[in-house]
Amino acid sequence: MKSLIKFLVLNNTKIINFITIKLFKIGLIPEDYKGKAKSLYFKEKFHTEFSKSKLKYDDKGFYYLNPMPSTNFLNEYYEKTYWQSRNDLNYPVKSRDIDHFKMISNFYTDFNSSKKKILNFGSGHGGVSYLFHAANHSVFNYDFRSTNKKPFAERWKNIETLGNLNLKFDLIYGSHSLEHVNNLENTFELFKNLSHEKTIYFFEVPNCLNINKIYPPHTYYFTREFFVKKFINIDFCKTFLGSKEMSEDQGDVIRFHSRSNTNSL
Repeated sequence: MKSLIKFLVLNNTKIINFITIKLFKIGLIPEDYKGKAKSLYFKEKFHTEFSKSKLKYDDKGFYYLNPMPSTNFLNEYYEKTYWQSRNDLNYPVKSRDIDHFKMISNFYTDFNSSKKKILNFGSGHGGVSYLFHAANHSVFNYDFRSTNKKPFAERWKNIETLGNLNLKFDLIYGSHSLEHVNNLENTFELFKNLSHEKTIYFFEVPNCLNINKIYPPHTYYFTREFFVKKFINIDFCKTFLGSKEMSEDQGDVIRFHSRSNTNSL
């Protein structure tokens, strides 16, 4: 009996999701839960496709999916499943966002002294966009249409493409978004076109130093070595566990920031 209880506790979410999908398939899911059930159903199908890829290591400091899912496949995945199966889209600021805002403001002490242009790459729930908007900056949120929010009439813009922007950003920020792109080289080429010589880059990504399995929908899996090799100069590159800075690579995420040009991949 104890073993059964332990199994149920450890697999509670998986069991609920399994039952939800089965009820959705046979048309017995209550109307109030149909949207989430549908997203779980599609997620199961998409994850089957993800599992057909393998992890491959690049000596520039990251793993990637091989073959890489197509742009159309990833777009369909995010629009049909990602935010529909989560509830944090409705919570605009997390403690992690506050940590990031403080790290940037405290290290680059002149940053908030004048109005800046900020790109939140993969803006999702908003996060630092709200904090930097409150600090009188202009914020550009790049993500899928399903995440669009318009809480402010001024200095707040939602964008769905980066290729046609005639802008230079003072901060290019990405929190748990780089691991979702399907072409890293093209992404950094876009960043280069949207930056100037004093642009600050800030990224947080999962620490994947010892990765051995795929975690859909992640397509890239980074180590600190990637940022060391990618940027000419580094202001900060450490791992964290929650809000605690860890020694070496013991943390589960990497936090990086630099006011520096990039090297080619």
